[in-house]
Amino acid sequence: MSMTDAQSSAFQNASGFAPQSSSTMWLSLTLVLALLWCAWVMWTAYRGWATGSVRFGAFGGSAARILLTLLVLMFFTLS
Repeated sequence: MSMTDAQSSAFQNASGFAPQSSSTMWLSLTLVLALLWCAWVMWTAYRGWATGSVRFGAFGGSAARILLTLLVLMFFTLS
């Protein structure tokens, strides 16, 4: 649902920036947090693999799940 001109004007006057800028900020924040989480998961999986407590197959499965999660999240947020 789109905002009317009056709603958009009221939002911009109250906040000091356009509604589209707010949307871009929230989408960017979501993707940055998701990428940081993915980096943390992959770093943890790598450390486990390097010490021998995680098999290479589990490491590859973790990487595949992370990649799929990022693709789905980016599809829904960027489309």
